[in-house]
Amino acid sequence: ATRRLGAKVMPTSQPQRRARRNSPMLLRRVVLATTCACACGQPTVASEYSFRPPFTDINPFTGMRQIDKWDLGGTAVAHRAFVRLTAEAQGSKGWMVSQQPLTLPAWSAMLEIRASGQSPHLYGDGLAIWLTKTHEHIEGPVFGREDKWNGLGVFFDTFQNIDHSHHHKHPYIYAMTNDGTKEYVPDSEKPDPAKQALPGAADNSGCSYEFRYAENREDVTVQNHTRVHFSYKDKTLKLRVQQTSAGSAKEWYQCFEMKDVELPNPAFFGVSSATGDLVDNHDIIQFVVRPIDDGADVDTDYDVWERSEKAEKAAAVADFDLRPPEALQRDYQRVIRAQAEAIKSLTADVETLKQSLEFQLSAIATGVSSTKKNLDAKSDAMGNMADHVKNSDEMRKTIDEQKTTIDKLSKEMSTVASNAGGSGFGLPFFVLFGMILAVAGVGYSKYKKLYGKSHLP
Repeated sequence: ATRRLGAKVMPTSQPQRRARRNSPMLLRRVVLATTCACACGQPTVASEYSFRPPFTDINPFTGMRQIDKWDLGGTAVAHRAFVRLTAEAQGSKGWMVSQQPLTLPAWSAMLEIRASGQSPHLYGDGLAIWLTKTHEHIEGPVFGREDKWNGLGVFFDTFQNIDHSHHHKHPYIYAMTNDGTKEYVPDSEKPDPAKQALPGAADNSGCSYEFRYAENREDVTVQNHTRVHFSYKDKTLKLRVQQTSAGSAKEWYQCFEMKDVELPNPAFFGVSSATGDLVDNHDIIQFVVRPIDDGADVDTDYDVWERSEKAEKAAAVADFDLRPPEALQRDYQRVIRAQAEAIKSLTADVETLKQSLEFQLSAIATGVSSTKKNLDAKSDAMGNMADHVKNSDEMRKTIDEQKTTIDKLSKEMSTVASNAGGSGFGLPFFVLFGMILAVAGVGYSKYKKLYGKSHLP
């Protein structure tokens, strides 16, 4: 390329040509960097309460994955991409509790969960978010936690109790506070607010929302999650929910806005889950806590932060773009761009495959554990049956010996009776002899009826 200004020809240097070719890429990166920089004025993530996958920290003593600054207990197991509180196994209770006390006067939190199972109709029981005065978690009947808690509980109830009527539809999300003295009674026939913690006791404290996924549906994958955004500011607790899948998300659904909520300070975040006779998988994907400025709107504040998060991820993915070092033919450039898009898509597919395999392996492990328990129970039953048969054989041997003794006595009595002849003692001997034979016959028939079969049923 040249240019003429009425003077001599000025050639364009190679660095200038390279700069022109790379200018679109540089412009895009500048835009992404500017977008991220604009969000820097927003409150940052409170990392002491938050966690995100991948979970790569390994406990050196147990060899299990662990979450930094969080305690896990019960049936909770940390995997690389999620924490499984309970699997599809009956009578399970899993929980996790933050080690750091929350002292923020106003805060915004986002919990990403996945409640799913094979059954499309019968499932339970659900999970709960806690903000309590004490760090200690005591297992109990309230979604895996003790009955009388001191603080806030936000419950995601999936169990439809058909024995009691409800004023709402399940799955049902609702919030309750407790001072540590009230018993949780979800289906009280005689409500007593002074002694019982009752769902719906506070105005605008719950909503019905389909946050659970049926795994047998073709349009459900491991990428289907539910985001729960809840915040606390000026004694107002707000909660909204959103269904998400790979690369898409539905509109936020405003669940409730609960006024005059008194929370303990400091307090500890926690999450728990439980299954009863009905089961489900209850997984935690991530938990992010952020402080809120005094004049900020909580929903707008979160939306701005979420956009900055997406821009940051887009900037990271942009590094996979491939550009030839020099200008080549247009066809070759299109091939390179197609390869770049294929790499991006392949990266997303690999991550999805990892989560899917981890999800399935966790389900297989639960199935193997349940099968082992059933086999152990059958083995114990077989052992008891073998002992029963052994005792039967010993009893048969004893009765056979007694029968031999009775036969011997019978012969001796017959001899005595014959020697007695026609004397007056003959009749009593025969009566006694008949009674002995009758008792022996009854005992032997009872034995044959109870233990006559030596084989197992």
